[in-house]
Amino acid sequence: MRAAAEGRTVLSPAVASRLVHAVRAPLAPAGEPLSAREREVLVLVAKGASNREIARELFISEATVKTHLTHLYAKLGVNDRAAAVAAGYDRGILG
Repeated sequence: MRAAAEGRTVLSPAVASRLVHAVRAPLAPAGEPLSAREREVLVLVAKGASNREIARELFISEATVKTHLTHLYAKLGVNDRAAAVAAGYDRGILG
């Protein structure tokens, strides 16, 4: 309380840890665009398609779908499907 009263920044240990982790985590180059295929995969993910369904729809293997997901996660700076879809909407990639 004294630190806050003195106008200093005060963070809980949990918040400080998350902040340090976020700063240290490598990010993909800012603004790196998704490839056409990565956009197709993201659209299908947003529609709720599984990796198997995406593979069938795009005539590629499930391993290739996973590779595209890994690349688009890195480019969007996210760790999972739900966050990728949210980022897609936030950035105007998904309509």
